[in-house]
Amino acid sequence: QEMRDYLVRRLRRLAPVFIEQVEDLPPADPDGVVEFSREFLRAGTPAFRVIYYAMTLVLQGLCLATRGKSVYALPPDEADEFKQSLYSHRISALSAIPTILGTPIYMSHYNRDDVQALLGFDIAARREEAAVREVKR
Repeated sequence: QEMRDYLVRRLRRLAPVFIEQVEDLPPADPDGVVEFSREFLRAGTPAFRVIYYAMTLVLQGLCLATRGKSVYALPPDEADEFKQSLYSHRISALSAIPTILGTPIYMSHYNRDDVQALLGFDIAARREEAAVREVKR
């Protein structure tokens, strides 16, 4: 099942909210986030997909209720502060929102070769190691 257009638009706009510009690392790639998330959600359970879709709506609703505007309309520093306030919220259900939404976004970004190389990972060595690794079930 394809992601709904609504979620695709939200993911494109959430990518830079979660992947802030840091030092010399490249910015978020919204198209890459959408493609990775499509596969991530397709491979997961239908219940997780429903929860993920719902979290995009809940995030937006919470931001409108507490900040008076869309999370996508907040300046980057305010969007980060809003996201951080959820991570550290005393109500654990609210702290799960950025964790759930951020998982495929972070995985997509930090799995990129250009990002990993800048973080000091030897891409060729890791691929070589993965190629010889046996999967045991």
